[in-house]
Amino acid sequence: MAPPATIASDCSVDVSAALKSWFKALAPDTTVVMRSGACYEVNEGIRLKNPQGLTVYGGQYRSTAVPSDQKGKAASAKGHAAFAVVGGSHVTLESMQISGANTGGFHPRLAFAAGIDFQGTANAVVRGVTITDTFGDGITLAPLRGGANHNSGMIIAPASNVTIDGVTIDGAGRQGLTLASISGAQVSDIILRNVGLDTFDVEADQTGEGATDVTIDGCVASGGDVFFANGGSGNASGTHDITVEHCTMTMPQAGSAILVVRHGRGGKKGRLRGPFVFTSDVLRCGTSAYVGCVQLQGGNVTVADSHLVFPSGSAEGAVYGLSGATAAFSRDVVTGYGRRGNVSGASFVHIAGGVWTPAGQGANAARTNP
Repeated sequence: MAPPATIASDCSVDVSAALKSWFKALAPDTTVVMRSGACYEVNEGIRLKNPQGLTVYGGQYRSTAVPSDQKGKAASAKGHAAFAVVGGSHVTLESMQISGANTGGFHPRLAFAAGIDFQGTANAVVRGVTITDTFGDGITLAPLRGGANHNSGMIIAPASNVTIDGVTIDGAGRQGLTLASISGAQVSDIILRNVGLDTFDVEADQTGEGATDVTIDGCVASGGDVFFANGGSGNASGTHDITVEHCTMTMPQAGSAILVVRHGRGGKKGRLRGPFVFTSDVLRCGTSAYVGCVQLQGGNVTVADSHLVFPSGSAEGAVYGLSGATAAFSRDVVTGYGRRGNVSGASFVHIAGGVWTPAGQGANAARTNP
């Protein structure tokens, strides 16, 4: 099926409401194939509630909304995702182009104007999709909530068994991929460029959320603050078993390559966040002061068979700010690191094999660790 010709498909007028009504009337297990060249303006977003077996193939979806459009609206109104899927199962979004009007940077007024937002959706697939210049995330994996916003206090179900494959996200104003509440995800062959904040953000909004059993296999990243960040108010036990492999940072980002931070109200006790495993990756460390490749507080991180590259003349150590954390390095190549770092007495750093070359010293000064 395809939307009727009465719904403008030349991006000349906002058709969010019309498309939403049309999708709502579809029977379960419907495949929608957009007509060649179809372009839909979706400033208010397409919000699909509890779709079952829906596939949407093709089409361009464009938002022209900018922060000034939010003047006079409630503070909680922070824009609309191009596609917001609330609940439901077996939803596939494929071979489409989603674009916003963001010319760069993070703009809080449109923080929720993502490309795609799954809320508690099961068995969703995003394949061959390009997302550019959104004000919010490229893709958000969030829970189905019992209330109207992320502070509702009622978590019904996480997103689950999500597949993201062959996706390009360029110019997202907030995070590239947010893993707020997800149980089981396979992310492969994803490109993330010019992200306003973090490339991968594993940050629960509230207790009861978290990301588990996630594999990111194959990514290329450039721009933004932190390559991989885990924080938020979710408890540590809600986030674990995340693997990032065969990923390459093509340039250093502003912050740490890996940042795991305990929630400020959580104190220093309790279970470590993680484990997080990084293997066969190229991690380029940040350029700002007091930033190392790996910055941990209350996390359990393993880096194996990877290359950790520091900027020329860096004074930073390979790890910084470890506080009640565990870091393990195995068979890594680490180049250009300095002396400045901090490992507290309650933390552990294990190094097995690999070649470590400090800043300002040639290969002859490299230390091979037994």
